Amino acid sequence: MTVECIRDVLKVDQTVGQELSQALVEGDVVVPEAKPDIARVLDVDGTVVVNSKEVVQDRVMVEGVVRCTVLYVGQSDSQLIESLETEIGFTHYLDMPGAKPNMLSTLKCQVEHVEYEVINSRKLNIKTVVNLQGRVNDAIQLEVIQNFKDMPNVQMLKDKIVVSRSQGQGSSQAIVREDLELEEGMPSIQKILKKNASVKVNDRKVMDNRVVIEGDIKIQLLYVCDEPNEPLQHVSYDMPFSHSVDIVGAYQGLECAADVWVQELFVEPREDINGEMRVLNVEAVIAAEARVFETETKELLIDAYCPGLSIQPKKRKIKLTQVVGEAQDQVVVKDSMTFPENVPQAARVFYVEAKPIITDQHISDGKVVIEGVLVSKVIYQSTDPSYGPASIKEDIPFRQSVGVEGAQEDMECQSQLVIDHVNCTLIAPDEVEFRAVMTAEVSVFTSVEKEVFLDVEVEELKQGEESGIFVYFVQPGDSLWSIAKKYNTTIASILKYNAIDESQVLTPGDKLLIYKKLEVLL
Repeated sequence: MTVECIRDVLKVDQTVGQELSQALVEGDVVVPEAKPDIARVLDVDGTVVVNSKEVVQDRVMVEGVVRCTVLYVGQSDSQLIESLETEIGFTHYLDMPGAKPNMLSTLKCQVEHVEYEVINSRKLNIKTVVNLQGRVNDAIQLEVIQNFKDMPNVQMLKDKIVVSRSQGQGSSQAIVREDLELEEGMPSIQKILKKNASVKVNDRKVMDNRVVIEGDIKIQLLYVCDEPNEPLQHVSYDMPFSHSVDIVGAYQGLECAADVWVQELFVEPREDINGEMRVLNVEAVIAAEARVFETETKELLIDAYCPGLSIQPKKRKIKLTQVVGEAQDQVVVKDSMTFPENVPQAARVFYVEAKPIITDQHISDGKVVIEGVLVSKVIYQSTDPSYGPASIKEDIPFRQSVGVEGAQEDMECQSQLVIDHVNCTLIAPDEVEFRAVMTAEVSVFTSVEKEVFLDVEVEELKQGEESGIFVYFVQPGDSLWSIAKKYNTTIASILKYNAIDESQVLTPGDKLLIYKKLEVLL
C-alpha cells in the first residue's frame, strides 16, 4: 500500500575514514666544495613540509619534503662549526577505503625520528621517520523521511544529533616580510647556522567570502659570532601575520577550521647604520588551508512501526564526527641530563633545543592524557680546549592531562604541542638541568553511526494476526520501545496493563503483560 511521507533534506559531512601511517624518508647530503670536511657531527634535525595532498580512489596521496639541517665540526678547525642544508623529497599514500577524488581531507605531519650515518668526510646518509595522520570526509545530501501522513497510530523513534556540513574550503599562500634587529648586547652575526620557523594561530574568523587568520610565526636562529667565549648565539622572534583565504559563499556566523605552516624561510643578515651585521631580512612563505562549516541540531527519524501494519524501511547508515570540546593548557617539563661516560664534559652551554613527540593520547576521567618524549639537544663547549664544541641528545618522557568538559573514554582525541620556551643550566661538568614550557592544544571528538529512513514499504496485516495476551520477561538491553516494537503494540498499551510509568528502568527478569488486539488505524 502507498503511504505519503513527509521528507526533509539532510546535508552532512560523513567520515569516510582516518588513518595513521609512517613514511621512511631517506637521502644523502654531500658537503659543498666551499665547506670543510666533516670531523664530527653535532646535530641532524628534520622538518616535514607538505607541498600537496590529493584524495584519489581509496587513498590520499601526499607529496612533500623533509628539510634537514646538519651541524658539524670541520676537520680544518676543531673550534669551527659548519652547517649543511638539504631537502629529501617523498611521496606517500594513506590507505582510505571508500575515499574518492574531490572529497575533503585533512592532514597532520611530523618528523618523529632522525638518524644518520657518516659515509665519508664529504657525505652523510640521513633517515627520517615521518608520522602522517589523515582524515577524509564526504559531503553528502540525502532526502530522509521525517514523518508519515494519515497514520495516526504510527510509533516513531527520533533522535537529536548535531550535524556539521561543509560550506566550502580554500587554500592560499602569502609572503610575510620583516626586518628584525638584534637586541642590544647581542654580538654581531658572522654566519647563520640554523633557522627554524613554526606557526601559532591565535584567531580565525569567517568574513564574507573569506576566512581571516591571525597568528605569529616563531623564528628561531642559531648563528656564529666573533665572541671567543660565546661563539654560538641563539635568538627568537615572533612575527605577527594576518592572512586571508578566499572561500566563495562564506559568510559571518559560520564556523571555521584553519591550518597554517611555513613552506619556505629565507633569512639574510645585513649591516645596520653602524656597519655591523645586526639586521635580519626575514621572508617567510606561509601556506594556509581553511574550511567553513555550519553546525546545527537535527531531529532524525531512526525507527518506526505501526500496530496493524508491517513497515519495511529502506535505511542508510551515516557516520558522523562531532566535536565535543576543545581546551588548552600549559605543560612544563623539567629534568636533569647526565652525560654518558664516552661524551666530553661541559665548560658552558651554547645552545639547547627541544621537540615534542606525542607517542600516545587517550581519554581518562574526563581528561585528555598526552604521553610522549621531548627530543632534547644540547650543544656545549667541552672542558678540553682542543676538542672544541660537543653535543648530547636525550629523550625526556612526559605525561600531561588536559580537562575537556564532556570527554569520555570511548571518544577520540587529537593533541598538538607547541614549544613556548626552553632553557638549560649547567649544574656540573657532566650534568645539565633542562626546562621546557609548552602549550598543549587538545580537541575531543565522538564518532556516531545513525540509520536514517530513505523510503518505506507498508503492508496491511490480516485481521487477528498476532493477536493475543503474552507474558514477556525482560532481557538485557531491552527498552519499552524495543518490546513494543517486537509485539507490534504501543508503549502506552504496555504502561496501561502493567501499572508502570515511562521513566521506570526495566530490569532483566521483570515480567510484563502484553495485550494485543489488532486494530488497524489509517
